[in-house]
Parts: sequence; C-alpha cells; structure tokens
Amino acid sequence: MSENMHSTVIRVMTVSLGLVVLSGCMFGDSGAFRDRGDDYRKAKLSAPLELPPGISSDALDDKYVVPGLQTHTVLPGKFDLPRPEPLAKNVGTAEVKIQTLEGKSWILLDGDPNQVWPRMRVFLGRAGLKVARADGATSTIETEWRDPNGDGSTRERFRFRLEQGVQKGTSEIHMLTQINGGDNWPAVSDSLERESQMVRVVAQYLADSEADASVSMLAQRNDGKGKIFLEGTEDGADGRYLRLQLPEDRAWAALGLALVKAGFEIEDDRREVNKYWLTYLDPDAEEMGWFSRIFSARRPGLSRYVVELRPVGESKAESLIFLNYQKGRRLRETERENLLKRIMGYMY
Repeated sequence: MSENMHSTVIRVMTVSLGLVVLSGCMFGDSGAFRDRGDDYRKAKLSAPLELPPGISSDALDDKYVVPGLQTHTVLPGKFDLPRPEPLAKNVGTAEVKIQTLEGKSWILLDGDPNQVWPRMRVFLGRAGLKVARADGATSTIETEWRDPNGDGSTRERFRFRLEQGVQKGTSEIHMLTQINGGDNWPAVSDSLERESQMVRVVAQYLADSEADASVSMLAQRNDGKGKIFLEGTEDGADGRYLRLQLPEDRAWAALGLALVKAGFEIEDDRREVNKYWLTYLDPDAEEMGWFSRIFSARRPGLSRYVVELRPVGESKAESLIFLNYQKGRRLRETERENLLKRIMGYMY
C-alpha cells in the first residue's frame, strides 16, 4: 500500500470514529445535546417563599381597584363584535384621474388644495406660462396671453381653479380656456378640444411628479364639500341607502373614487344609467388555509354587487346611492348597511 493510500484510509477512519463519538454525545443520557423537553415531568414542588420578619406581602397586591367590578353582571344575549376595516388597497399611493362630462373635463387627484397649489405653480413655471393673477382666497390662477403659433394669428390664456374634493384629502382642478377674446373670461371654454389637451398635460405632470410637501397658506379656504347621510329603513322598498348632497356629475365621480378606495373592484360602469358593477372579496375569506386557496375552483367570499346613483329633486342637487346584488338575489340588510357604511367612510 502506498503512502498516499495509507493516509487516505487513516482520515476516513478518523472521521468515522468522530461521528460515532458525536452520536453518543447527542443521544446519550449525559451528553451535551440531550433532549430536555420532558424534564418538566420530573419537577417537584418547592416550599413557598418565606419573607423576612417585618416584611408584609401586601405590597404585591393591586393598588388600584376597578370601580363597579364587584357588581358586574353579564348582559343577556349574544353580540357580534365587528372586525376592524382593512386598509384600502391604494393606501399610500397617489391617484390622478381625468373626469369628463358632456365634453367638459377636470382633474380629480389625491391631496388637499393647499398641497396641490404649489405643484400647479411649479407646472406653470416649467410650461412657460406666465401668471397674470393668483388669488389664494378663491384658489384661482390666471395666465397671461400667449401666442401658441408664434405668428400673432392666435392668442390664448388659461384659468385654473382648485376646489376641495368630496373625499377628505382630495382636490379637483377645473380649467377655462379663452382664445382671441377680450378682458372678460367666458362662461365656458372657447375651445373644449384645447381645454381637454391642457387637462391631459396637467394631469400627466401631476401623476409623474412627486408630491410637494410645501404648504401654501394662500390656498386654504372653507370646506365646501357635500354631506352624506345613511337613510332608509330595513323594511322599506329599497332598504337602506346613502343620500349625497352633490349634483349628479360630481356625485358620480366621487362615488367611483370611493368604491376603489373601499376595496371594490369595478367590473363595469355605465354613465348613461348611473350604475357601477362591482366585485368585492370579504376580508374574512383571506383567512382560509393555503391548501384551499390553491386548489379551490372559485374564490370563496367573492360577491358581486351593483351600485346605482339616482339624482333627486328638480335641480338634481342631491343623489341617492343604492346597493344590491347583481343577480337580483335579496341582500341582507345587515350586509347592505355594513357595505354602505364602508363606502360612506371613503366619501369624506
């Protein structure tokens, strides 16, 4: 046997012997790695602690007594404790949407007017639009006349008006375009096409830019948002519903944003009939086991609803919001009320 062969055998035998010794340590009665999981079965009760003379155990008692606890009685009946509402899916993310009605467009976005105001000033500076007047009391910015073609054939100017959105922490930006006019602003834009182009440009800039943390005190003004109420009775023809003190166009836009923030998925929306078709997954269904989630043929807890907006009154200054199942099944009033309250919570 060669010297190299001999040394290899020695090493193998040494390693094997080490494994045998280590196994004995791990599984032996007195080894360093002995399992002590059942040692508590052999534990014995020891004598209670004896305090030295002159020391009382009263110091260990509760010093504060809960008033009325001695006379506490259990109320009859059973009560269901509601689960806390889960966070909306888009918490922490900014949204910029373009709303359009009868050719008129405006921007709906997250952020109070006092947060959007400085961002609009930055946009105007980068776009090369000179500010002719900025009124913080009315949250209005007007630009100077400009020559878009550079040949003097056309003049145009813009007016931007910021309004508090229906939901808390949202804003609306309305625009007015004037072309080749006098000193007075028109009631509606001279060119809805040009207005729509500017709306898209501003919306794209606000969506791409990061939120500015600076706050302008000029843009602070009174809160003119609409109010919302939960009305109706369980035994009524339509059950419980929401009453929103807003005109139809603003109510429709505010409702769509609230539904998304409340965790609904909008399958379809039809402005001509004022209806949203929705999908909603019950948060309780997320607690099912991983095996069922993977192999289940359908998503448990998934419900489909339809939300209808009905303007009321001669001036249609208010709107009613109704919620039902899509397939015409009767919706339990407790479920209807809980979902309406959830939507209501995101309308502020």
